[in-house]
Amino acid sequence: MKIPAKMRTFCPHCNKHTVQSVKLEKAKQRGGGMGQGSRRMARWTSRIGNHGRYSRRPIASRNMTSKTTKKVDIRITCGECGKKWIRSRPRARRSELQRA
Repeated sequence: MKIPAKMRTFCPHCNKHTVQSVKLEKAKQRGGGMGQGSRRMARWTSRIGNHGRYSRRPIASRNMTSKTTKKVDIRITCGECGKKWIRSRPRARRSELQRA
């Protein structure tokens, strides 16, 4: 997918459409903390006795395969006020900035 290096889109800080520069954001690693589901599971399985739904693997993990594409994040910088924010783009095998 080719992404334009400059695009005219809405700036929430200026509250109007402006010309904005675009950069591809590097892939970040996930946070090391446990998610809510993992914390809940740890709390339930720390006790003695029947663990109910946590005693077996979920069906989805046995049937699901890994995804073949990644979502791309782009960092948008407003040309007028200079504010930056990140917007997510749809899945694509390859993404590159299109120089004008």
